[in-house]
Amino acid sequence: MKGRRTEQLFQILSEGGYATADELAEKLGVSNKTVRNTIKELEKELEGKGAAVRVKYGSGYTLECDDGGDLEKLRRELFPEEPAAYCPETPEERICYLAQYLFYTDNYVKMDTLSELMFVSKRVLSDDLKKVEKIFARHHLTIERKPGYGIRVEGDEFDKRLCIAELVTRRSGVIMKDDRKELETVSACIERAFRKYDFEVNGIMLDSLIMHICIALERIRQGHYVDMPVNPEDYEKNESLYDQSRLVAEEIVRELEEAFHIDFPESEVGYIAIHLSGKADVEGALESGNLVISEEVNSVVTEMLRSVYDAFQVDFMEDLELRMSLCRHLVPLSIRLEHNINMRNPLLEDIKEKFTLAYAMALQASTVLNRQSGKQMTDDETGYIALAFALALQRKQTGPPKKNILLVCASGRGSAQLLKYKCMEEFGRYVGKMEVCDVNQVPNVDFADIDYVFTTVPIQYHVPVPVREVQYFMGEKEVGDIRRLFCRADGVIEKYYSRDLFIPSLKAADKWEVIRQMWDVAAEKRHVTEEFYQSVVERERLAKTAFGNLVAMPHPYKAQQGDPFVCVAVLENPIRWETGQGTGSEEEVQVVFLVSLDAGVGDELQKFYDITSRLMLSPKYIQKLIRHRSFDQLVSSLKQLDEGDGE
Repeated sequence: MKGRRTEQLFQILSEGGYATADELAEKLGVSNKTVRNTIKELEKELEGKGAAVRVKYGSGYTLECDDGGDLEKLRRELFPEEPAAYCPETPEERICYLAQYLFYTDNYVKMDTLSELMFVSKRVLSDDLKKVEKIFARHHLTIERKPGYGIRVEGDEFDKRLCIAELVTRRSGVIMKDDRKELETVSACIERAFRKYDFEVNGIMLDSLIMHICIALERIRQGHYVDMPVNPEDYEKNESLYDQSRLVAEEIVRELEEAFHIDFPESEVGYIAIHLSGKADVEGALESGNLVISEEVNSVVTEMLRSVYDAFQVDFMEDLELRMSLCRHLVPLSIRLEHNINMRNPLLEDIKEKFTLAYAMALQASTVLNRQSGKQMTDDETGYIALAFALALQRKQTGPPKKNILLVCASGRGSAQLLKYKCMEEFGRYVGKMEVCDVNQVPNVDFADIDYVFTTVPIQYHVPVPVREVQYFMGEKEVGDIRRLFCRADGVIEKYYSRDLFIPSLKAADKWEVIRQMWDVAAEKRHVTEEFYQSVVERERLAKTAFGNLVAMPHPYKAQQGDPFVCVAVLENPIRWETGQGTGSEEEVQVVFLVSLDAGVGDELQKFYDITSRLMLSPKYIQKLIRHRSFDQLVSSLKQLDEGDGE
């Protein structure tokens, strides 16, 4: 944005004659203060280029080249990458452009002006503006409308910068000019300050910090400053972390002032300190003895683990590594929540897909944080917490239940033992015991403790367990197929899903009506109580259950006694599903899984979430379910996904 406005000013001043600050402000759609700052930026660009901005008292400003130089050639040299005009085309581009224009225009702007700039009708513009207002609302910003003057964005400067950061993340390069040199300079300033005070953040946090500082630089150039106390009372609980962040922030500001020749007021030092506190590597601070985890933070983590146990019957109370990981995470997280600073998680979709149970546990744990902070955890933040639970599950996991195998052969005991050795080598981690017998002995075998039969020859007798023919010399494909067989969700689909709890066409106006109707069906078929319904409602109010892909999975806040089940409903039409109390955020949903997990489901829990998540996250199979609206299609899809069918 800086480059474009500076180029616009260059163009205006190079047309000949003089223009006053008021005239320039009118043409640029900014305040006089912003005009003066932009003139300073242009003067820096012109240093050593044989041109300068001339000021004449009573007349204003103009642009002149020494010795009759070519101004157009100089413009192309100074702004080689800037297009003469940018016209957004897609709805997403229009929304970002509209927000951009409102943020970087100090004065009111008329709808007619915006319509002409974006080459869209007033109706399209009005629809885009409604979407922009929703984005603004998440950051406590509003659009002020003044008859005869137009519209402008209203709100706190801190909130404006957070909103700009969201838009930069959504569509990098539209909101903020991709000035590689400036990014490199800011990064170098931060690196030197970090080195001096031995301060650390991870790579993702560092990228976020650089972006926020670049936004701050741009806003300061325009004369917009944050209004923040130098010593925020909010940080009394994390005083040691904030003190360290403050020292680093002061050093960063000294570096930035020297590099960019811009004065930073005290409030801007506090602004950077807050971002540092919200992104700090707390583990390093703990190891150095500069930070102590408070009893309050520890008690919050205890409540989070208790909430996870209530919902999933998985006990992490004695997992010290998980507890410390969550404690370390909560210290900077509390600062981010306090100031609505969102930390982008580039691994979010992978986490949802590969660690679905851990993500569900993180969603449950986040209800504690939502309740205590009065804020709604974002998906990005939930994803970071899910990683901690994924590692804890891995530590707890003993692996899939061991299977007992009967090997049937017809070529001698020596060959059979050789095959047994090969099978134990490849599948030993999945096998409890492995017995060998001749094909003629099969009728005499007690299959009570046998899970699978592997045979090298056809068996003519009835066998009450699954039979798989194998080769004496198994190839990689066969080995892989058998490994997948051991990991399959045998019996889980049949245990949780049933035809009498499938609703092919449910008509409802909102999510509360959906939940009530599905509970009515579950109450009739499974005799679940009103307590179950109230627990589902409580969970729904505390944190989101919409997973995206037109899917929601409401469930009780606490695990219920009785047989587990899943009630599945395909809605007649998609509805808007609010993603949490007081968020104002919503997603479209058309398929709903109402889940009840019994106490102590053990290894089945992981299998259930693995197979169900594959279905929920698959556009292909969800669309199939919406089209066919049948229980058979649901089961068929689950089994195909269980057998390894991809997209």
